[in-house]
Amino acid sequence: MFWSAAGGGVRRYLEQKIAWLGGFPDSFRHLLVVPGASDSSIEDGIARRSVVRCPSIPFSPGYRMPVAIGPVLRILSAWRPDLAEGGCPFRFRKALSAWAAASGRPVFDYYHAYFPVSYTASVFGSRTTPLRRALERAGWAYLRSVYSDSARIFVASPVVRDMLSRHGVTNTELAPLGVDTALFRPRDGGAAPPVILFVGRLTGEKGLGTVVETYRAVAGRRPARLVIVGDGIMRREVEELAASDSGVSFLSFLEPGALAEVYRRSGVLLSAAPAETLGMTFLEALASGIPVVGLSGSGLMDTFPSAIARAVDDPSPERLAEAVLSFLDSPPDPEACRRHAESYSWPGRLAAILSRELEIAGLEVPAGIGDTP
Repeated sequence: MFWSAAGGGVRRYLEQKIAWLGGFPDSFRHLLVVPGASDSSIEDGIARRSVVRCPSIPFSPGYRMPVAIGPVLRILSAWRPDLAEGGCPFRFRKALSAWAAASGRPVFDYYHAYFPVSYTASVFGSRTTPLRRALERAGWAYLRSVYSDSARIFVASPVVRDMLSRHGVTNTELAPLGVDTALFRPRDGGAAPPVILFVGRLTGEKGLGTVVETYRAVAGRRPARLVIVGDGIMRREVEELAASDSGVSFLSFLEPGALAEVYRRSGVLLSAAPAETLGMTFLEALASGIPVVGLSGSGLMDTFPSAIARAVDDPSPERLAEAVLSFLDSPPDPEACRRHAESYSWPGRLAAILSRELEIAGLEVPAGIGDTP
């Protein structure tokens, strides 16, 4: 359910994985099963993408809700994979459980979304109510059940691993995703412009409203601009904001090549999302030589050095603005940002995840996979 043609992190991970596996044509074939507008199948080298017809999700551009599991089971039965990785814990994951029980082959999972916390936050905001607590308890119970047959659940950051453990999901392994360090790279000289950049879905749970208020707090103290990249339920509000405020630019959703240029023209990335699992935009910004401001406890924010990233423990626009101003007034060395991101380069991250899946599944790791830098 987390796949979308206009999506960010999950789509980026899957496309990077397929491209990387293409470098080992004699060792791998890859099947990707995703929801779409109609049933279809496309073969490209070692990879096949099978699209299963699913209804669209209202107010979520490009996203669809998997319902029937029969088509997925038929695809898996025909393909007969050696192992499978679930990208979300909903209906398609039920199909993987049925397939695993019938075939005896292992299922792995990657915990891509902060379910159930981010889902209740999108409805209740910061309010804690008896209904919200009940829904979260039900969500955690569901997650424990659906992951009960998982050979391993990969998580992107220590904060997510610890959160899952507190709710009884313990079969986890830390395996951060990556960044394209060849595409996302620093600008060629010149001072950092006073541009605050937001990249992500235009939704309340991504903290977009707080980002806008933070920009206004910064702009009240020094010249600054806000650039918003993404798509989502708040698109009309963002378009109206950009039309009424000359300091705000809206660029909609961008493919990676165009997005990399936007990073290079920015001074600081700002996130106010309280529940990122990784924060791929954090890594893209650092690889592009610009610092990051975000919330403590969200994704990888607390793992970055304070010289290149500020993990703010108070989600108020005032506190976030102070962190943003510190970087606009005294930008860090772009190469210092870059060096920290290089350890997350995609080839090394993908090799680590695949090697662990093969080892746990009792399959041979082809020569050269574990040597990927």
